Amino acid sequence: MSAVDVGRLAKLPLFGELDTYDLGQLAGWLVDVELREGEPLMEQGAMPDMLFVLETGTVDVLRDGERVASLGPGHVVGEISLIEPQRRTATVRATSDVRAVALPLEHLDELEREMPEIVRKLRWIAAKRLEELGG
Repeated sequence: MSAVDVGRLAKLPLFGELDTYDLGQLAGWLVDVELREGEPLMEQGAMPDMLFVLETGTVDVLRDGERVASLGPGHVVGEISLIEPQRRTATVRATSDVRAVALPLEHLDELEREMPEIVRKLRWIAAKRLEELGG
């Protein structure tokens, strides 16, 4: 597993305001994820282990088997577990080939300590999603 390229991270809206030093540090915590069309990124009811930022491709978000959203490049997936520790609230399935970067949750405390502005954004995104999903 190779380190995520800093140039790729700088292009993602969530990380776009970080300087080169912070991007380099973040790259060391992230892992690459690639999916083929039809493959699941996560399953509803599973325990969370990562959050994802989509780089290319599209996914459907399915809650109890019904599509509740379609997301694409730049969107964050799996962030709800940040503000409410719980099992996954939805299944996320690739609707095209997908490339994403993933933050293993064991690095979340480091991220919050070193780059609290990113965690604030993630918490805001998660709160907004929970509101849209009705809690």
